[in-house]
Amino acid sequence: MGVSFPSLEFSEGRKGVFMKWTRVLIRIFIDPETKASLDGVPGELEGFRGIGNVLAGHFRKLTLYNPVGLLTALVFTGTLFYPWWYAYVYNNEYAIWAYPFILRHDLPSEGVVYVIETPVAAVVFLIFLLAGYLFSAFWGSTLEGKKGRLFLFWTGIFMLLYTAGFYGALLFATHRAHVPVTGYAYILHTVQVDIFMSFTREYFVAIGSAAVCLFSPLLHGRPVFPLYGRGKTP
Repeated sequence: MGVSFPSLEFSEGRKGVFMKWTRVLIRIFIDPETKASLDGVPGELEGFRGIGNVLAGHFRKLTLYNPVGLLTALVFTGTLFYPWWYAYVYNNEYAIWAYPFILRHDLPSEGVVYVIETPVAAVVFLIFLLAGYLFSAFWGSTLEGKKGRLFLFWTGIFMLLYTAGFYGALLFATHRAHVPVTGYAYILHTVQVDIFMSFTREYFVAIGSAAVCLFSPLLHGRPVFPLYGRGKTP
């Protein structure tokens, strides 16, 4: 009578899925020089060893091919520390600040019913997502050729989609409270509560930097800045 080991089979299955995902990630992130040097060598582009080789190969001769793309990502990241939208409530006594990944306010308890709080899990997810944009722009800016241009192009697309999603989230929240996204409105709550709403300058800076990142591949490789230390001439 045969003996089965379901736990072993499950672990083997998970290992297979992990290996498939690492192969996909390695194909996406590997630079042409590293691929040429390791292609065909057994095990060098598999699993954690392959990921380590990709990172080592990329940073061994780190070169900046697109300073504009990297700069736009840094500017976009800088806006994340400021609110993209605000609302001043009841003669500016209270305020609501909408950051790209969290909502802050100093409303009294009776005003909280008009606010959709950001779940902690969503905040963590959005922070990782936004950090991913910076990493993607850095990788594309330091990756030669067509692959580097594609990284920056898609980073710009996703950053623009994020700003559009931010607007959509605000539209949903303000519609729930029966007020516009920007401008003036009031709510009758015992007394008339005036509300003034507007996007901040940082929101438009984020949109602009994302758009520039989208078109930065046109400048890829012009100029090129080697960032690795050159060996001493004997």
